[in-house]
Amino acid sequence: MTGETSSNDEASLSPDIASFEADLVRNVTADHPSRFTATLTNDGRDPFTATFGFAPPFSVTTLDATEGDASLFCYPVSDDARQHVQRVAIGNGTASDLPPESRADECWRVTGSYSTDSIAYARTLDAGESLRVAYDVYTYGDGSCFPDGDYRATTGVSVHPGTSADGATTSWSYGVTLALRDGSVSSVAGSDVRAVALTDE
Repeated sequence: MTGETSSNDEASLSPDIASFEADLVRNVTADHPSRFTATLTNDGRDPFTATFGFAPPFSVTTLDATEGDASLFCYPVSDDARQHVQRVAIGNGTASDLPPESRADECWRVTGSYSTDSIAYARTLDAGESLRVAYDVYTYGDGSCFPDGDYRATTGVSVHPGTSADGATTSWSYGVTLALRDGSVSSVAGSDVRAVALTDE
């Protein structure tokens, strides 16, 4: 392994040319679950092309508690992304319909197992352009409803200079932290975009 891409400063793309943010669109009510958006923006002067998963620019199905084993299920709002999330039958277990049409025991909840298609989408962001995805958020599993805590997920993308997903590749990562307090979302925040070296765990 030569490591040419990671050591070539001219070929690699600094994460400083991009920003990532997350925003709360609506909080949980009896009529609907919480919803947040995640947005990646090209803050540089030149276009770059990034390769994402099933829901550009932030492809996740769960936010996991930073303490304990609770999780939140994230279901994308876009039909284009939803088509890549499927229920998985395990034994005699059942999984919730997606999206749930109503609360179960006064809780917006998803149960069961799910998988996502292994798919890659290449998207070019011109200078100043943004890419956004929205997720509805549910309690995941049969535990308590929306337990207090901070929940986090990180995604990684491959980035190329210019308008095609060819040539030198730089790896970036960024994530979302969602805080639950007293049964509702108290804050949602996006992390900085950071470069991921080949030796990073």
